[in-house]
Amino acid sequence: MVVPALEQGSCRVCGGATHAGFALCFCCATLVRQLRMPLVPLVAVVDYRVGDGMHRRLRGYKDAPVAEARRDHAAELAGLVAPWMTVHRAALRSRFGSRWDLVATVPSSSRPGGAPFDAVVSRVPDLARSHRRLLVRGPEATDHLRADRRGFAVAPGIDRGWLGDRRILVGDDTVITGARAQSAVAALRSAGGRVVGIVAVGRVVAGVAPRGAGALRRSVG
Repeated sequence: MVVPALEQGSCRVCGGATHAGFALCFCCATLVRQLRMPLVPLVAVVDYRVGDGMHRRLRGYKDAPVAEARRDHAAELAGLVAPWMTVHRAALRSRFGSRWDLVATVPSSSRPGGAPFDAVVSRVPDLARSHRRLLVRGPEATDHLRADRRGFAVAPGIDRGWLGDRRILVGDDTVITGARAQSAVAALRSAGGRVVGIVAVGRVVAGVAPRGAGALRRSVG
């Protein structure tokens, strides 16, 4: 698993494919128009397809009917992310142009409570030590290709002067278009925070996994 330099023909934000002469892919260009601000770089630990083993882990840590199974899936994801963060810390800082002081997770748009990804972050030392619950759900809806500056808001009690002096990494479990994660970035920026980038565990790629597929695949950001 590596964090490679972006190649020609790759989106400058997410690393996905672009049409000739364009710096951004269709999804990222759409999010720029919706948010009316530049996006931050996004890196995913692995790519996955709907129905493969990684997809089942990412669903299972939130949706498994038994609490023990949810904990097991969260531990599996943390076991993937923790060594990846350790090995690629310097490469991530180079990609994002800065180190980070805080880690913020993206709240669920539909589930009660905070961010499900907190269950994974708490098990990853490189993330847990800087993690703060900075965001709550906002008044506007977000979706797979629907971003909004008011989709999230800074949590009550967070001092904006303090936040303005911090560099923030946003973490999420999975990205499809990046709309929710970039909406979280927009909320932090609106409160004065400086967001350096986004790290997601998994990123959906085109196609459905063959029946029985379960291998983890390397992802680029």
